[in-house]
Amino acid sequence: MTLYLRILATLLLVGGLALAVVSMRWVLGDEVYFRAAHALERHPDHILFQAEYQAALARHVAYAVTAALSGLTAIIGSAVLLGLASILGRLDRRTG
Repeated sequence: MTLYLRILATLLLVGGLALAVVSMRWVLGDEVYFRAAHALERHPDHILFQAEYQAALARHVAYAVTAALSGLTAIIGSAVLLGLASILGRLDRRTG
C-alpha cells in the first residue's frame, strides 16, 4: 500500500505541476487578452472594446486560476499522500 501511495503522490505531483506550467504559458501567451486590454486603454468608454475585454479577461483569469490551483493541489496533495505512506510504512514495521 505504501508503494501505491508513493506512486500516486509522484503522479499527482508531476501531473499537477505540468498542468500548472502549461496553464502559465497560456497566461503569458494570451495575445487576445493583451490586444483587448490595449484597445480598451485607447478607447476606455467604447462599449464594444469593453465587452471584448471582459470576454478575454474571463478566459485569462480562468487560465491563471487553473495554474495556481493545479500547482497548489499538486504540492499539497502529494505531500499528504507521501506523509500517509510514511505513516503506514512505520505502522507496518511496528506491528511486524
